[in-house]
Amino acid sequence: MPRQADAIRFHHHHVVIASQGCRIIPVTELPAVTPEYFEILVVRELRKVGFDVGTVRIHRRSELPEPERGFVLELVVPLARGGETWRALVACRHQTGAVDREVVESVKARLPQVPADAAVVFATADFAADALAAAREAGVAMLRVVDGRTAFDTSGWSTPGHYPAWLPAYLPQLVDRDISGQPRARLLEAGRPDMILDCFQIEKERRHG
Repeated sequence: MPRQADAIRFHHHHVVIASQGCRIIPVTELPAVTPEYFEILVVRELRKVGFDVGTVRIHRRSELPEPERGFVLELVVPLARGGETWRALVACRHQTGAVDREVVESVKARLPQVPADAAVVFATADFAADALAAAREAGVAMLRVVDGRTAFDTSGWSTPGHYPAWLPAYLPQLVDRDISGQPRARLLEAGRPDMILDCFQIEKERRHG
């Protein structure tokens, strides 16, 4: 009979964790990204980087037209950190086609009517080059949601193929451009709210105004 510590089945995460090297072996497909799952992911990640997250309100929820077969969920999220507060409009997009410039411009343009101070876009798809350019101009934070194993393998944090037991099914990567103008994707780090704040136009103006 194998020792209990050698192989522990976690039904909640649908994985088997082997004691040697903390390797996670998937036994089922990744969980579906539903609007409810997306909201949980957003709150989890914003708290992880160091924000105090207030009561989240659903601003808009709708299905995307064909051929996307996805949805858009918009959340109004109160954020606080070090005595400062913000109201963020967080657009969660589950789609297959790349997110384009129009999405960024639409989210930014609707901030006054929400009302909100800043915008964040989480998406399960890539961001088009013109969307990244628009986000930089408008001060919108852009995050791509990818499966946890792929995110961890490309992070440089550990040996590819070996995963910690705490690794979630999905992780968001902050997508922007480096100082040379090249696109880059970085995992959000615990205690680093500046990774998102640096994207907000309102925060840039506050620091330099």
